[in-house]
Amino acid sequence: MEIKHTDGRFYIGDSENPQGVLDYRFIDDETVEAYHTETSEAVRGQGVAGKLFNEFIAYVEEHDLKVKADCSYVEKKMKEDEGYSRRLA
Repeated sequence: MEIKHTDGRFYIGDSENPQGVLDYRFIDDETVEAYHTETSEAVRGQGVAGKLFNEFIAYVEEHDLKVKADCSYVEKKMKEDEGYSRRLA
């Protein structure tokens, strides 16, 4: 299961019809807003959202960014881990 990254999106599957997505946008040079995570019925329960989140957080850490978590899934995952929660904006 390959996770792909384009500007503002981590996804699995075809870019036109992905099986899972985590969408974000830059608010400023140091902060991204994670606003949407979704997986298709075909891949639910397979840990796809978690894999997307892991790729997203690796990107955040690599670029030393803060996260405004407007997506409930991303907010929950970040608050569960003290290392991630320090990145919350």
